[in-house]
Amino acid sequence: MSSNRTVRVAVVGGGMFFREVIGHTLMDFERYGLAPYMGSIGQSRYARELADIHIEFVAIGTHSPVRSTAGKIAQWYKEGVPSSQIKPYYGETVWEQIIAETAPDVLVVVTPDDLHYAPIMCALNNGLDVISEKPLCLKLRHLDEIAHTAQAAGLVASTDMHKRYDPMNVKLFRELVPQMGEVNYVRAVLEEPLEVSTEIFKWAARSNPFSYVGCHWTDMVHYYLGVSPVSLHATGQKKLLVNWTDPDSGEPKPIDTFDTMQVKVTYDNEMEGLYVSAWINPPDFEGNVNQEIKVFGTRGHAFMDQQDRGLRYCILGQGSRTTNPLFTSLVPNYERFDELKGYGKESVVAGMTAILRRRFLGHSLDEVAPDYPNVASQRSTIALLDAAEQVTLKNWEYTQAGKGSPVTAYLGDGGITILDPRAKSQK
Repeated sequence: MSSNRTVRVAVVGGGMFFREVIGHTLMDFERYGLAPYMGSIGQSRYARELADIHIEFVAIGTHSPVRSTAGKIAQWYKEGVPSSQIKPYYGETVWEQIIAETAPDVLVVVTPDDLHYAPIMCALNNGLDVISEKPLCLKLRHLDEIAHTAQAAGLVASTDMHKRYDPMNVKLFRELVPQMGEVNYVRAVLEEPLEVSTEIFKWAARSNPFSYVGCHWTDMVHYYLGVSPVSLHATGQKKLLVNWTDPDSGEPKPIDTFDTMQVKVTYDNEMEGLYVSAWINPPDFEGNVNQEIKVFGTRGHAFMDQQDRGLRYCILGQGSRTTNPLFTSLVPNYERFDELKGYGKESVVAGMTAILRRRFLGHSLDEVAPDYPNVASQRSTIALLDAAEQVTLKNWEYTQAGKGSPVTAYLGDGGITILDPRAKSQK
């Protein structure tokens, strides 16, 4: 346990999610402590005991100094917290230098999907608690390493699964689903805008749309329904991004990843889940994303659509748009920067609360485990991401050869077994 009442936080990654959520969240923590935000996750019972803990943002690391991203972040943050002394770092494995030189207590990982594992393991091996952007990692073997290391060291490894905290989903799964009898199937869609895969993320070819956003749905379904995946069939399409041309220069810039993916999962209670993911939604679409979920049971069903609960508006030259202020919005507090609110912040609050409870209240990992998106809860989701990537690629290759999509995966034994009947028959 820490010997003082300060927690030093370092961040690696300064991209979109840092700008939209993490940066403002840490600013609120440093200015006002964690206690004011614990009620949003139902943990106000710990607020008084943790109210005086100071959370200090001490270092930010980004990949390249070309645009001075880390330095600009430090300058921006100082406008909201004038006393801050954030040290900017740059490099391929910037987390190693940050940990060695600044001795933080917590590492927040906001790097690209395929670069979560290395900084997480480095942090855990050096005695740091971790809060990572989703998905925690992309390979099941890496998830198991993270889980083993965190458990052995008695450290928190949390991940951002903010859909658990969306009030619409909480209402759906806590109040309505229990009245629906047995659930026969869940269908969930999340389609990201084209700019995500072609402009915002330069690493799209190292991931896929299901790993990037489908993990939100699988985590929520597994968490609320307590189901485990047994088998999987997955397909995907490569039509737009592999033929991508820069719209300004006209230069071909192919991005070798799937445009869209469809993942069908059979669970241990006979329930089926269908997860549809994409990151090529046209920029003309009315919302930032298109997302919906339907739960169908033996005694009823429910359907939630992002646009149906969003703020709809139309302004000359902008077309008709919808936005979701429940995810994040700024609340005026008339002191420098406004405060951030919304379920996008609450997953980070949950992870930090677990860390403070462990460090200052002496709570064990088992005691805090139910109250945040812990590493063990991610195993079934990471198994799906890992298996879906393998199955989708094999089925895509068969589809290109006119041989259908015969490949599946079996997950019932706790691992991943790829079942390819065509390959087997060829042996």
